Order: sequence, then structure tokens, then C-alpha cells
Amino acid sequence: MVKRRRVEKEKAIAYSRSKLFPWNFIFEDVEPAAIEHFVPYAVQVLGDLSIGGEKLSAAATAEANEAAAKTALAREGGRDAWWKHGGSSGGGSSVSGAGGAFASSSRSIERREEQAAGESEVEKEHLRERIREEVRLLVSDFLSDADDEDALRMHGEFAALFPFAFSQCLVQAMLHKLNLRLEDVIDVRAISDLMGVSVRDIRKREDFIRDLLAHKQNMRFFAANILGRKVMSAEGERIGSVADIIFDTETGILRGIVVKLSERGVRVARERGEAVGSSAAAETKTHANSHFAENREEERQEGGEWEEKRRGLAYFPMQALRFNSYNGGFVLRSRVL
Repeated sequence: MVKRRRVEKEKAIAYSRSKLFPWNFIFEDVEPAAIEHFVPYAVQVLGDLSIGGEKLSAAATAEANEAAAKTALAREGGRDAWWKHGGSSGGGSSVSGAGGAFASSSRSIERREEQAAGESEVEKEHLRERIREEVRLLVSDFLSDADDEDALRMHGEFAALFPFAFSQCLVQAMLHKLNLRLEDVIDVRAISDLMGVSVRDIRKREDFIRDLLAHKQNMRFFAANILGRKVMSAEGERIGSVADIIFDTETGILRGIVVKLSERGVRVARERGEAVGSSAAAETKTHANSHFAENREEERQEGGEWEEKRRGLAYFPMQALRFNSYNGGFVLRSRVL
């Protein structure tokens, strides 16, 4: 197991320096069991955060293209009808004028189509950059904590495959949310040729992951694994630990965490404008469920016992955090997205 982690770590380092990054991680062949293990984590990590190019969806693009095609066909049909009826009563000058108008209209359609294509490519490049950044972060998490005990307990035999299997699950979860596939974003065949990987195998694994995503949108089980895990500032200083988890009651998506703050953590939270104290934890209960059933029991207690327990707590929404999927810790973002 130790030898395998060392080998996979060396591979991750080499892959991260390659010109094919991050697609080499996404195309790497990994065992299906590892994919099954990491899919629920990818669903939770992605949650309901904005992807940045979210307006780019295959459905919306197809709809726009269909509308443009119908417009062009209608115009083409109108021109054919005009010619069949011999043009207007205005003679040759009218023919010339109508032809010029049609040519001008055609150029206008072409310009709009070119503009739409340009905007679509900009959005796709934005999505590609987002994918590069997400894979870079998770590979960094792995390389800095390859022997982390929490990570080894969480992922067991699959810990060594984290940078490859998890990156594939997370990227597919992003694309699935946008109703896109890898081929909509990159030239799969060209990269597969460079890596010597079968396009058929890539598509087969993509379908496998997407099938798992479709059936595991409601997974909550990993929540218990991150209670008590450390929470770090953007500068890497520990500011507290996870005291409670707030998730959406309908989807099971993680909305935020309640942090038991250290003295340093209280200062960091206040500097960021976060509420600290009893209200910070209590207000979250009005719109989402806590992970702990016993906490709900404690809330019904009279007196100051539970009030005392809530002192030094702060609620952080997922938009303010980055989840380290490798060891289950959290890192505050330098700014709220």
C-alpha cells in the first residue's frame, strides 16, 4: 500500500507538469471501484455552487441553433416563393433590390452566427480554465497530504488513486450539471491519440460515471466522516474544527458547516464579517437541517447549557469554503465567491 502511494504520487507529480494537464488525469485508466467510491464525494463537493460558465448548456445551445436554423429556412423559403412568383411588379430594379436585401439579410445572419460561435468558444474556454483550476487544487491537496491519516481512513485502498479517480468524477459532475460531455469542451480524439488511450474506453468510462451521478444525487453518507475535521484559513493556519453540518433537506447537498472556533478562528471569522456566537448556529436551523439528531434534542433544553455550547461557533456557507476532498478538511477561500 505504501509503495503504491509512492508510485501514484510520482505519477501525479509527472502528470501535473505535463503539457497535457489536466486532461491526462481525466483520461487516466482507473478501476471502476475507485470511481464508485469517489462519485458521492464529487456530488457533495460540487453542491450547488456556480460553475462560472453555467449558462453554457447543450440544451440551450441546441435550442438557439435550432431557432437560427428555422429562421434561415424561413428566409430561404421566402426567397424561393418570391422567385416562383416572378418577383414583384416593380420589374428588374425590384429584383435587384430584393436580391440585395436578401444578400444583406444573409450576411446579417452569418454575422450573428459567427458572433454566437465566438461567444460559445469564450464560454468553453472559461469552463476549461475552471476544470484546470479544480484539478490543480485537488492534486495539490493530495501531494501535500499524501500520507494524511484522515485521508487514508476515508479512502482506504483508493487513497492512492485520488488525484486520478476523483478528478474524473468531479469534472464529469461539472459537465453533467451543464448538460455537456467531454467532447463538447475538448478534442477528445486528439488528446487520446497523444496519450495512447482508446476513445472508446474514454467514452465508456464517461458513461459509467454519468450513470453513477444520475443515481447518487442524494448521497449524504460522507457527512459523518468530516465531523471534527480541521478548518484552515486561506493562509494555512488552523482556525477550528467542524462542529456541525448543514445540508439541504430535499437534495442532501451540503450547504455549509458550523465551526467550533479557536481564539484565532474567532478573530478570522469577525474579520470576514461572519456572525460568531449562538445566533450564528441557531439561524442555520431555520432553513436547513443539522446533521446531529442530538443537537436538536439539546436545542429543546431550557437554561444556558446549550447556549454555552454554541458560544465560539460560526456558520460558513460552502461559497466561503473549499473542501479538501482528500482528507476531509476545509479551507476558507481568500474571498467569498
